Amino acid sequence: MLLYHGSSVSGLTQLKPFLSEHQKPYVYLSSNPVVALLYAVKPVPKPFSFYPYGFDKNIVVYSEYYEDCFRDIYKGKKGYLYECESIEHTENPTAIHCAYTCEIPINVCNCTEIRDVYNKFMDYKENGLFDIKPFCAVPEKELLFAYNDIKTTIEQYQLRSHVNNPMSKFIKSHFPEIWFE
Repeated sequence: MLLYHGSSVSGLTQLKPFLSEHQKPYVYLSSNPVVALLYAVKPVPKPFSFYPYGFDKNIVVYSEYYEDCFRDIYKGKKGYLYECESIEHTENPTAIHCAYTCEIPINVCNCTEIRDVYNKFMDYKENGLFDIKPFCAVPEKELLFAYNDIKTTIEQYQLRSHVNNPMSKFIKSHFPEIWFE
């Protein structure tokens, strides 16, 4: 089975563990190239993340938590989709059915440069592998969950005291109703 890793960094021949959101050094991999490619663009820096996706059967669905979110984040961005051979030392700490982690370096067997990640997702959409849930169609319950998570992030990292932090700028720009609450 091939495993995939999305990155904004070119020229990698080996994927090395890095400190993850789970506070362990991991290489993140996916058996689904659509999921892996979502991570080829980093809308906010670590330790933060902003990847609002889920699944409808086997289709990856990205929820827009503000108007034209997906286009805003992915349009015109270059990314790389790395392929690796499956290895024995993988785990799944996230409970996402196609997501794996590895704590050891893993060699790359192929890399595809994606000149415009947004356009590649539109190809996936045409082929029935990807969909976007536009902001106007995201259920209120889902938005409230996302907004509460953003509020928690603001408080946990005291972002209002660090207005030059890239995550602070992202929230202030895209979620002013939460930032100025």
